[in-house]
Amino acid sequence: MHVRGINHIVLKVRNLEASDKFYREALGLTKVGARGRMWFYTAGAHHHDLALVETGRASAPRVAESSLFHFCLDVADEPALVRVYRHCLAAGVPILGSVDHNVSRSFYVRDPDGNVVELTYDVPREQWANPKQPFAEDLPYELPV
Repeated sequence: MHVRGINHIVLKVRNLEASDKFYREALGLTKVGARGRMWFYTAGAHHHDLALVETGRASAPRVAESSLFHFCLDVADEPALVRVYRHCLAAGVPILGSVDHNVSRSFYVRDPDGNVVELTYDVPREQWANPKQPFAEDLPYELPV
């Protein structure tokens, strides 16, 4: 088992347009895709380094509406992801689900404080099922036990 680093972060936001302006204009990220009210950005290191998901426009900030959605840890390849998955199962870590994101394949767990952690490996670009709209949809993905 070998985690290589953080792959991307997904943040809940109250106002997607305001957050988009900040991350693109103030920080210089590039918007690379969207799935409804979830928008994807890159700084150049990954297919996306950040995603923003709009949760509502409440007038007062609330942790449930503007906080971390999940963070993602990167592994080298699919065999490494399977090893981490099996390790989590053996350790009694509940698996929240798994998914083929087209650009990556992942499974999700919660840390002891309830934060969602995604473990993933990047699919080589030439193997993306939908290279013209890589963020358009997720597909089912089953890891072997």
